Amino acid sequence: MQLISRVEGAKLLGVTKEAVYQAIKRGRITTYPDKKGTPMLDADTLVKDWNKNTQRPVSVKTPDKPLAERRPEPRMSRTKEYIPDYDESRARTEHLKAELLEIDRQQKQGKLVPTEEVEAKWLEIVTMARGKMLGIPSKAKQRIPELDSAAMKALEDIVRETLEDLSGEAEE
Repeated sequence: MQLISRVEGAKLLGVTKEAVYQAIKRGRITTYPDKKGTPMLDADTLVKDWNKNTQRPVSVKTPDKPLAERRPEPRMSRTKEYIPDYDESRARTEHLKAELLEIDRQQKQGKLVPTEEVEAKWLEIVTMARGKMLGIPSKAKQRIPELDSAAMKALEDIVRETLEDLSGEAEE
C-alpha cells in the first residue's frame, strides 16, 4: 500500500483538494493515518473508491513517472468541455476581434448592409407590387370598356388567387 497525501490524491484524480476533503468528510474515501497521525490515502485503491462512491468518475492511467513528477491533465468543466490554455484563449480572442474589425470595415465601405434595411426595402417592394397587381382589373376595364362585371370579377379572382399562391409559397 502506497500512502499519498490528500493534495497528491487530488492531483492523481484530477480534482480539487476541496473535493477530496469533502469526499473524506462524507466517508466516500478511506484514509489511513501515517506515523504522525496525518490522514493519508491509499494510492492503489483511491481511484476505485472515488469512482465507486462519487457522481463524477475519473479514469487515471498508471503513469511511468513518480507522483511528484506527474502533470495534471487539462482541466475539464462540469459539462466535459475542454477549457483552453491562456495562449489558445488569447489567440481565439484576437481572431474574433479581427473578424469584428473586418465586418466593421466592410460596413463602412458599403459592402455589408444591416438586415433591417434590407427587410424594410423588400417590404416596400412587395407592397408596391401587390398594389400594382390588385390594380390590373381596373386598368383592364379602362382599356377594354366592353368587359362586363362577370369578366371583371374573374380578373379580380385570378389576381387575388395569384397573390395568395405567392404568399403561400413565401411561407414555405
